[in-house]
Formats: sequence, C-alpha cells, structure tokens
Amino acid sequence: MECRTQLMKTMPERLNKHTFFFPVFRDRMYPGWKVDLGYRALGLFGSRDAPLNYRRLPAKAAARQFGLVQLMDQSRLDSVGVFTEYQYNWAERICLDTVLDAEQCGATVRNYTKAVKLEPLPGRSWLVTLEDMREPGSTVQVRASILINAAGPWADQVNGQAVQNPRKRLVGIKGVNVMVKLPDECHGLGMETISSIGQPFYCMPWGKYHFFGPTEAVFDGNPEDVRVLPEEVEFILNEANKLFPSLALSREDVVYTWSGVRPRTASTGHEGVKSLTIHDMEGDGMPNALTLTGTPIMLHRHAGRAIARKVKQMLRPSQKEKPLSYEAKLFPENQNSPPIDYDFPGVKVADLRHAAAHEHVETLVDLLFRRVPLGWNIGMGLSSARHAAEAVADILDWDEERVTAEVSNYTHFVQENFNPSWPAPVQG
Repeated sequence: MECRTQLMKTMPERLNKHTFFFPVFRDRMYPGWKVDLGYRALGLFGSRDAPLNYRRLPAKAAARQFGLVQLMDQSRLDSVGVFTEYQYNWAERICLDTVLDAEQCGATVRNYTKAVKLEPLPGRSWLVTLEDMREPGSTVQVRASILINAAGPWADQVNGQAVQNPRKRLVGIKGVNVMVKLPDECHGLGMETISSIGQPFYCMPWGKYHFFGPTEAVFDGNPEDVRVLPEEVEFILNEANKLFPSLALSREDVVYTWSGVRPRTASTGHEGVKSLTIHDMEGDGMPNALTLTGTPIMLHRHAGRAIARKVKQMLRPSQKEKPLSYEAKLFPENQNSPPIDYDFPGVKVADLRHAAAHEHVETLVDLLFRRVPLGWNIGMGLSSARHAAEAVADILDWDEERVTAEVSNYTHFVQENFNPSWPAPVQG
C-alpha cells in the first residue's frame, strides 16, 4: 500500500484509478466478515492520498449500481466488497522511466547488452565481460566493487556464469492472461477473487476491454520461451464463466493472450515460495555479490531502496548523492504532430521521434511496446507498424531493408507472443 501511494503521488500518469469488487459467494470459504477484516486491515496501510475506500454492499444493491456485478452469478452471490484500485498500467514504461532517471544521475545505460562472463578478482571485486547483442562478438570488460544481480527470472542463470552449481534462488511462476470484450456497462470496473483452486484471480479493465487471469504454475524453462497453452486459456475461461455464467465465454471471444514468468523467491521445506529477498552470495563463492528475487513491479522502488541501503553498508559512495526524480518521463507537448494511428490518437509521430532520439530504442518492438503504448492497444500497432518504422528511420539510421525487417520482426513478435484473433496485415 505504501508503494502504491508513492507511485500514485509521484507518477500518476502510470496508474489507472478503477472501482474493483471482491465477490462474497455463499459457497466459498471467505464469508463477508473475513473479507471486511482483510480489507480494513489493508486499508490501515494506505493514506489519504490513495485511500482504499472499502465498503461492502448487499448483492442486489451492488447489482443495481454496477454493471459488472449484474453479470455475476446472482444465485450464489451474497454481497460484494467494493474498493478503489490503482492499476499499474504500463510496467515496461515504469521500468524505462526509472532507467532514464538513473542515467540522469550518472549511470551508464546499455540496452541489449548481456553479461556473458563473471570473474571474481582478488580484493573481493569483479571483472564482468559484456557482449553487445546487436553486434555479436563485440565485447568489453568492466570492473566492479559490488555485483548486483537483478536479472529477474534469469537470476539463477546469471549466477551460474560466476560459479558452478550455485544454490537455486528463485522459482519461476508462469502467469497467463486472456483478453476479451465485456458489455459496455462493465467499462472501467474490475474484480479480484480467489479461484476454484485457491489462487488469486482477477478481471482487469483495459481500455474498452478486460483481461482475466492469471494462472500460477511453476515454470522451469527459459523465460524467453514461455508461451500460452490451450489448456491454460480453457482454465481461465472456465474460471471466468463460474463467476459470470451469463457471459458463456469461449475461445471465440478471446481477443489475444499473453504470458510471462514472475521470479518468486525459492524456499526450502514446506515454505513454498517467498517474496522480496536480497541474497548475499558470499556463501556461494561470490563475495560482494547480491541477488534480488521476488520483486513484482509494485515493489520495485522498495526493492531499490533496500538494495541501496545494503550497498551503502558495503561500499563508501564515490560521488555526492544526487536527487532522484520519481516523475513519469513524458513526451514534449506537440499538438501539431499527427497521431501515428487515428484510432489511437494518444500517440503522435513526434512522440515516436523523441523516443527514438533519446530513449535507447533499438527495435520497432522497443518503440511500440516499451516507449509508446501503441503495442498494448487492441490493434497492437500492426496496421501502423510500417508507418511508425518509417517515421523514425532517419533517426535510427534504418534503410528500406531494415525498415522492412523491423516490421516483419514486429509482426512475428505479436503473433508469437499474443496470438491475436485477427490476421496479420499484409506488408507492402
């Protein structure tokens, strides 16, 4: 709640304020009084700047007031917890805003750069070999007093480059989401509950659409290879239909799907998985090395402060402290610039060009998903991909062949990772 409040106060452009519900069903394990207790306890950690505004309404009263509640199974619904949720609307951009501020404070930022070798040196320092993934074989070496491994679901792989068989620090948890179109009266409304197998389940508003999810399953493969499976889509649709039987959602209602891997902290015994943990890797033969696991996007600032405190105990600062800016990095106002897609007027050609010039763009996927939100629009930027590539070609030094390749790679990325229900446009 503290992290949510801070983000809402300092970066409101990256959050969407919505009304959410927690349905209380007569046949479920959470009666109304338990739901009240949980949310009121949660509300104690909030603030006036981002209040939870929790209250519980009888089923009939809530159904009269809210379209999403009308669609719930009224034969089982006893009451509905109602609260204010602040949705993190763009994880990639939140990450980028943070990186750009680090650069402003003096950090060297390298996109598409892989640590291919980690070597401990005498004196508890490190020699790290970096490879430019855009130019395979092009490497440099950097020395560091402290090594911080914040590679998310790849953290164990990174540690494996320094020592043989390091202890497993994370458990990859695969999550799948399914996008659908609900009736218009559900616009801006969402829901959180517990699924039939005891896992978190939500219905999240996304513009004029909603997505259901997630699944939660251990994933041991390469995070880059994670893909949505048909049985995972069926599970999510079945869970949605148990909550909203009148929708009768089927595979034909799916607009697109996507999946990812969350880096939970591994535990031993019967503890399962844990949340945010900073591992001191000394016992693994990695002196002056820290590994971070279990950090979802909503805790990224808390994790950063925790790491900074830990590093400060280990190393004296080499420069004076510089103020951080927690603000969203917004594009310059340019009302005369036309939108790149008139069906999504919030992204202008000038925005693309600014991002290409100042925000470490290497690919069209970078540009449309991680610098501007066109890729997360329902059309996923497919119809305007070539126009976007051509708009920044002079800045990124892309010739016609590179433009065509970027558009093709972008289309493949969308098809491979989201499986949209509409065919890919023919590229001329």
